[in-house]
Amino acid sequence: MERKKLKHPFFVIIGPSGSGKTRVAEAVFPSEYKVISHTTRPIRKEEVEGADYYFETEEGFQHLLNMNALAEFDTYHGNQYGVGIAELIQKTTDHYAYDVLTFKGFQKIEEQFGNMIIPIFLDVSKKNVLSRLQTRENDTILIKQRGALYTQESQNKNKIITYPNHSIINANQPFEKVVKEVEQAVNERIKKLE
Repeated sequence: MERKKLKHPFFVIIGPSGSGKTRVAEAVFPSEYKVISHTTRPIRKEEVEGADYYFETEEGFQHLLNMNALAEFDTYHGNQYGVGIAELIQKTTDHYAYDVLTFKGFQKIEEQFGNMIIPIFLDVSKKNVLSRLQTRENDTILIKQRGALYTQESQNKNKIITYPNHSIINANQPFEKVVKEVEQAVNERIKKLE
């Protein structure tokens, strides 16, 4: 498959559920640099259509799949998620962009766009993940499900290191230190690629 070209890098933040991916990404990147994903997940009260996600019906999401409009798609906790090709290309036209994705989502986009897709993995202990999940979730079943995913999600670190432009960040550190290290990783990659 011939790889499509991006003008600027696309950073993908990856890590186990509860590793702080979204919070860290929002602290590091300007909000307008986010590639907005599509999802069939119901909108949460604090979320905004077109800023957090494009919230789709099952039929709408299927239409995107039928049109081959998604660079990647996955099912997570029973909901579908996907990154639009047009959105990805548009957001990387004038500057780098970012999104928080699964490892599988990163792989699919990297297969299409090559080394302009840069994975940043937040490595965190299971103890810290469970502690963070307990402070943000009330649903004990959901906490157990996400805790059970930890082993599988944390093993993606061993796959990420096979990609030349990867960064592994110790997310067990204080939040400010994690943000600073991600910022350094982003700046180093931009200097290398541009």
